[in-house]
Amino acid sequence: MCEYTYENGRKCRLKPLEGSKYCALHIPFDEGERLFGEEIKRIKEEAFQRRLKAGQSYFEGVYLYDIKMEGTSLEKPIVFKNSVIRTVLFDNVNLPGITFYGSHVGRVIIFESRFGTFLFSNSRAFGLNVMRSEFSNSIYVKDSGVKYLMVNSTEYVGEGKESEEEYGGGRVLGRIEFSNLSDVRRLGINVRYPLLRRILEEHGIKPSTTSERSVKATSLVLRDVAFDQSARFKRQVRLSIRRFHGNLVIENLNVFGHAEILGSWLKNPEFVHTKVMGNLIFRKTTFHGDFAWNTTILPSISVELSVEGFVEVEDCRFNSHRAEEVMYRLARISWERNGDLDRADTYYYREMVAKRESRLSGRRRGLKKLLIQFEVAFEWLFADLTCKYGTDWKRPILIWLAAVNVVFPVLFFLTRSVAGAVGGMGFLDYEYFSVVTATTLGYGDYHPIGVGRAIASLEALFGMFMWAVFLTVFARKYMR
Repeated sequence: MCEYTYENGRKCRLKPLEGSKYCALHIPFDEGERLFGEEIKRIKEEAFQRRLKAGQSYFEGVYLYDIKMEGTSLEKPIVFKNSVIRTVLFDNVNLPGITFYGSHVGRVIIFESRFGTFLFSNSRAFGLNVMRSEFSNSIYVKDSGVKYLMVNSTEYVGEGKESEEEYGGGRVLGRIEFSNLSDVRRLGINVRYPLLRRILEEHGIKPSTTSERSVKATSLVLRDVAFDQSARFKRQVRLSIRRFHGNLVIENLNVFGHAEILGSWLKNPEFVHTKVMGNLIFRKTTFHGDFAWNTTILPSISVELSVEGFVEVEDCRFNSHRAEEVMYRLARISWERNGDLDRADTYYYREMVAKRESRLSGRRRGLKKLLIQFEVAFEWLFADLTCKYGTDWKRPILIWLAAVNVVFPVLFFLTRSVAGAVGGMGFLDYEYFSVVTATTLGYGDYHPIGVGRAIASLEALFGMFMWAVFLTVFARKYMR
C-alpha cells in the first residue's frame, strides 16, 4: 500500500507506483519526474479522474499538475487538504461545495459553474478567479496568502439571511468574504485580466465576448487584507470594485496604492480603519443607506476612512442628502490638503448644496418647516445664485452687468420713472442712471420719480451687495 498517512492516522490504500513508496496521487513532483519524466503528468491526471469517477471527492496530501473538471456534477463537496496543485480548473460544474485547506495552489479557476460554498482557508495561491458563476451559499477566502484574487460576473442565487446580522457578527448567506489575507498584489471585482483569458484558451475554453454581468451578493466583506508593499506596485490600482451590487464592508485595510469603486450599487457601505495610500475613486456609484446606517455608520466614515491622495466622487447617486454631503466633504478635504484648491471648490459647492437639500428633507412640520423653507430659499438666492457659495468670482460680475445694463434700465424705461435736466429721455439715459445708481455715485443730473424711487433703492442695495460679494469671492479665490 501507499505509505502516505492521513491526519486521522489511516494509510492510503492505493497501490504505490513502481519504484516508489507512494501512489500516483501522493508521489511528490520531484520523485515522480525522476522516475517517469513527463509521463508522470498523465499518470497523475488519469489517477485523479479515476478516483473522481469512483465517487471520491476528498483528496488529502495529493500532488497534482493541471486538473480540469469539466461538466461534472457531484452530490458531495470536493475537498483538497494539505495538497500541492499547479492549476485547478472547474468548467461548467455543479457542486455543493469546493474547499481548499492547508494547500499550495498555483491557480484556482472556477468558470461558468454553480456551487454552494467556496472555502479557501489556510492555503496559498498565486491566482484565484471565480468567473461567470453562481453560488447558493457563500464564498470565503481567509487566513491565506493570495497574490491575485478576482471575482467576475458571479451572482448569489438564494434567499439570503436578512438585516440583523448585517451590522455585526453572525453568518449571512450570499456573503463574499476576503479576510486575513497576505501578500495581495491585486484584489478585483469585475476587472479585466487578459492573462486569465489566455489560460482558459490553453485549456480549450473560449470565453464569449458578451457583456459582463454585475457581481451580486448579500455582502462583500474585505477584512484584514495585507497588500504586497513592493515599490513596483505602489502606483497601481490595488483594490478595484466594479459593477458590484450589495452591502460593502471594508475593515482594517491598508491599501498600498490606489483604490476604485466604479458603477456599483452599495447598500450601507462601511469603512472601518481603512487607509488608502494613493487615490480613492468613486464613479457612477449609488450609495443606498437605510435609517440605521445614516445615524450610526455614516457620521464615522470621515474618521475611519483615511486617504493620503485624492478622493474623487463623480457621477454618483445618493438616496440621502446627508450621505452626499459627507462624501463630497471627504473629497473636498483631500484636494485642499494636496493643494488643488480649484477642484476643492467644486466639491465644496456640491457639499453645500447637499447640506442645503438635507435641511429641506428633514421631518419638520408647521411654522418651523415654513421658516426653514424661507431660510433655504434666502440661502439659495444670496449664496448660491450669486456666487456658488463663494467659489465662482465670474458669476457676480455677469449678474451685475446683466442687471445694471439690461434689467433695471428696462424697468425704468417701461415705468418712465426717471426725470432729468433735459426734456426727453432715451434708453441710454436710463442706462446711465442705472449705472450711477448701482455704483452709488449719484451725480444728481437724473433722479427717480414715483415707483422709480423703489426701483432705484433696490438697485442701490443690489449694487453694493454684489460688489461686496465680488470682492470677497475674488479675494478668497486668488489671495489664499
